[in-house]
Amino acid sequence: MNGPKERKTGDPGDAYVVASVERAAQLLLTLAEMPDAGVTDLAEATGTTKSLTFRLLYTLERNGFVRKDAERRTYTLGYRTLVLGDQSRRQSQLIATAEPVLESLVEETRENALLFVREGTKGLCVALRESPQPLRIFASVGRLVPLYAGGATKVLLAYAPDEVQAEVAAGPLERFTPSTPSDSASLSAALERIRSDGYVRSVGEIEPDTCSIAAPVRDQTGGVIAALGVNGPTARMTDAVTDAAALTVMSAAAGLSRALGWRPGPTGMG
Repeated sequence: MNGPKERKTGDPGDAYVVASVERAAQLLLTLAEMPDAGVTDLAEATGTTKSLTFRLLYTLERNGFVRKDAERRTYTLGYRTLVLGDQSRRQSQLIATAEPVLESLVEETRENALLFVREGTKGLCVALRESPQPLRIFASVGRLVPLYAGGATKVLLAYAPDEVQAEVAAGPLERFTPSTPSDSASLSAALERIRSDGYVRSVGEIEPDTCSIAAPVRDQTGGVIAALGVNGPTARMTDAVTDAAALTVMSAAAGLSRALGWRPGPTGMG
């Protein structure tokens, strides 16, 4: 769940921020993670007063971005957010270019295929194609995951700026399962392996009995702008399966990178 975003004091951009718009945006993001929440819960989650939260919700409802259940007195995202999401997907070169790659990954692996980008110290799922199999791992576009755990998110951390890596390593590193990285030394070693191997295999770091494989996606500058991966239940993701999936994911990530303008240099890293 997202709390209120902390803003660094002294940011030159603060003078241009419209506080009410920023609060409304934060409220929508919170509501995306807390559907069917009431005013009290939303106010607590966003760090605003109940009266202000109610006024924001009322305004958003009038404009179609929020729907209210009058009987239960709860709120969900409105249909107009679907329009924004669809247009964002169409207008994003990364997502539009990734869509056929995600489709191919699902066809080849028969597991969920996901695309993550970095949002501060978290990874954000921006595109997803679900596994056709009845038993599959829950995944959703818009989900935020800490960078230090999981597959695609840890790839993003491995190639993040030094200051981001230092901030994450400084903790706290909340443990979701016994397999979640919980100290900076082991995390640093894991990130070094990702940079050396060009991919990551993560098992049960965020949710038990879940395995994910991910690799970096680069743009024309050679910088890592996203992580492409697949995930599935460990019952299916055996060593042999994950070895094959790693090659498939790395090949798909390289193909997506080339489609975005990346050209490998002599070392293959751009």
